[in-house]
Amino acid sequence: MKKWMTELCLALALFGITTAFADDAALNTEPPLQIVNQTGLKVVVQVNHDDVIQRNGISKQIFGTKNLVDQYAALGMKPGKDYDIVMVFRADGAQFLLTDDAYDAKVKGSHPKGNPNRKLLMAMKQAGVKMYECSVAMKLKGYTPEDLLPFARRVVSGIGAVVDFEKSGYILITP
Repeated sequence: MKKWMTELCLALALFGITTAFADDAALNTEPPLQIVNQTGLKVVVQVNHDDVIQRNGISKQIFGTKNLVDQYAALGMKPGKDYDIVMVFRADGAQFLLTDDAYDAKVKGSHPKGNPNRKLLMAMKQAGVKMYECSVAMKLKGYTPEDLLPFARRVVSGIGAVVDFEKSGYILITP
């Protein structure tokens, strides 16, 4: 290819990139986009990390899910009608379905007294979210059924449950 053609292609590519950035900058001044009110949404949330907000010990994955529930409620969407959210707690995320006493006794590291996620989880339960605890993780971590919050349901395998939910039409998210 001739040198001038190479330079022209490079200049056009750079111009295109510059124009794209200019267009994107204008988007930042517009109001944020909102999710659209829909019906028939089915979401399975995988909670599999112990990453928490340092100031309060709340799971970042639980907090993200609560934000989704709140957005749907703000749009007037109804659980069981417009959406269905299930959460599968597995691996290091299994600790978040523990009672206050079990959380204090079995979760290592510094955290506020009791399970700091309990109130958020209870609010989501009231909003129709179903929560499942992985029995494999429970066994590996030494949790018993008595250690779980009363609204948690055990599943044989957290990964298996995620696969089953996906096969049933649920969209998987791992916040």
